[in-house]
Amino acid sequence: MDNPLFSPAKARQAAIQAKDWAYVNAWLSRQYGSNPVPRFERNEDTLRTLLALAAANDSADEEAIVLHQAREEAVESFKAREEGEEKQKVEILDELEHCLDDNGRRNLEDLAETTAVLGALGTGTKDLGQSIINLTIDEFGAKDQMSKVRALHDYLERELATLREQLQDLKTNEAFETPANLPALTAEWARETKLLNAKVGEYQDRIASLQRAKTRGPTLEEVMAEEEVVA
Repeated sequence: MDNPLFSPAKARQAAIQAKDWAYVNAWLSRQYGSNPVPRFERNEDTLRTLLALAAANDSADEEAIVLHQAREEAVESFKAREEGEEKQKVEILDELEHCLDDNGRRNLEDLAETTAVLGALGTGTKDLGQSIINLTIDEFGAKDQMSKVRALHDYLERELATLREQLQDLKTNEAFETPANLPALTAEWARETKLLNAKVGEYQDRIASLQRAKTRGPTLEEVMAEEEVVA
């Protein structure tokens, strides 16, 4: 009879558990890198939780790797297809150009030049038509701006001519010239002003004297009234 402490079932279970712990420890070491893994209680519940978390994380990493590889393959496939299509286009264009006569080459060059000048996105009639419409709109806008600039230029020219005429009139009109005897006239006006100021002061003194004399003696009416009383 098998010893219950050392039964094959328990041995297998212990081996499986040890393998699971090794997987969990390796996963934790990858997660923490150079940092030490924190201490935690090692029991069956913790093991089940960490196993589920590690499995989910590894599954997500695997999906990310698969997705990245799929994207890389798609990009490489697209590049290869694009290179093949570009090479095919060049071959077709070379063959087409080789088959064109002189008139066809001139027409092709004219079309390419027109497309470049118009800034069109393509050589189709829709793209060229839209570019012509846009160019026409820009042309009308430029003409309108030029008309406004021309009108402003004409106005400024007229104003400048008027200012020149006024400046010439100021230079040549005798009414705006300074009299040659202006210093003498200024001196004469200053002398006459002084004389007038002196006369004004004299007249003011005389008026004041008359006012004082009037208040000191009887008036003419008072003298005549006294003479009538005496008579």
